[in-house]
Amino acid sequence: MKRKAKRLKKYSNRTGYQNSIKKILYQSLTVLIFSVIGESITGSVLVGMKEKITLIPGLLIIVPALTDLRGNVGAAFGERLSTMLHLGIIKPKFAFSEIIKQNIFASFSLTAFVAFIIGMSAPLFSKLFHIKSSSPLTLSFISTSAGIISSLVLLPIVFFLVLAAYRHNIDPDNIVAPTLPVIGDIVTVSAIYLASIVALKFVKVSAIPLIIALFLLTNGFKKRKSFPKRYHYFPILKQSIPVLLICLSIGITSGIFLQSAEKTFALFPLMLSLVPQVIAQGGSIGGIVGSRVSTSLYLGTAKPFVWNKEVIKNFTAGIIMGVAIGPFIAVVSFIAGIVTKTPLVPFTKILVISSASMAILSILTGILAIYTAFFSFKIKLDPSNVVIPLITSMGDIAGVLVLLFVIKLILL
Repeated sequence: MKRKAKRLKKYSNRTGYQNSIKKILYQSLTVLIFSVIGESITGSVLVGMKEKITLIPGLLIIVPALTDLRGNVGAAFGERLSTMLHLGIIKPKFAFSEIIKQNIFASFSLTAFVAFIIGMSAPLFSKLFHIKSSSPLTLSFISTSAGIISSLVLLPIVFFLVLAAYRHNIDPDNIVAPTLPVIGDIVTVSAIYLASIVALKFVKVSAIPLIIALFLLTNGFKKRKSFPKRYHYFPILKQSIPVLLICLSIGITSGIFLQSAEKTFALFPLMLSLVPQVIAQGGSIGGIVGSRVSTSLYLGTAKPFVWNKEVIKNFTAGIIMGVAIGPFIAVVSFIAGIVTKTPLVPFTKILVISSASMAILSILTGILAIYTAFFSFKIKLDPSNVVIPLITSMGDIAGVLVLLFVIKLILL
């Protein structure tokens, strides 16, 4: 107990863990604003993929699931690093120790494996909902290739970002959730675009050999090392795969809703650029709240299913973030529409759609994040492997449904 108190005091002094709502908002909103600008790039790439979406039926279905996956795995990796730093398991040094290597390889394996499953599953979901789709071979090739490319780019970024933040006295819990999904979205959507070009021009090959080779290469991780079991390669996979498969189903369902709303987006193409913005920021806000509550549970300043001052403070901060970021999303999306010469919608309507969607989502994702952290901690699952992936995915489907509802209410 004394060691935990000492560790908490040391961490509080270094990163301001027990900080005010003002400080949480200062660190988180700054990153959220930059992530909105980043998501406008994702939205522009998505709008630019209109031709590929037409030529490869079902491509739009895998986009939310893949961007989810990349953000989920990357953010979970970042959250594990953050917790390890908080608890003193690793030092803030840019060195690839055994525990770091196992976490990186686990994240890479998860991405490749689940990306392949996404590509194979999308046509099955399409048949279920009577939507036209390309073959499993085509979509699995695009999905797995995009997953591997994005992993090679994103995982090193995650590692250096978390350590750099901690070294500069910034709480990683305040920046991991909003930063990594937006970087992941830009990288992943660009990778999907690249892979779809290759799929249209060249012979497709099955991704199965890549998956088999990947797991053969990781045989060396069976030996136990001298750090907590939850940070070993196979325990990470064991806890993460079921969660990511649930997220996959949610992500593809989200994609089905998007695909079914194709006519609405054809009528108002600028609204397509709002999709990555709203779902990313909704998930990010929930991720911030969930990350902070998860760390609070480990450090003893929060208890499962108890809404004390620490939990209420983080929930309140999340709602304020949602209300504050909504108008900014509208401004950036409108400017992006002008720059890309996309047919515009009146700014006042974009403002109402964006603001209303974000206000609703910040409440929903905040509640979901807190109870997901409570439940996973209670049943002895590492919240770092559970909270951000589930909240990002649930935020996606909630974001798509809320956004489509508000769009139909305002524009149709």
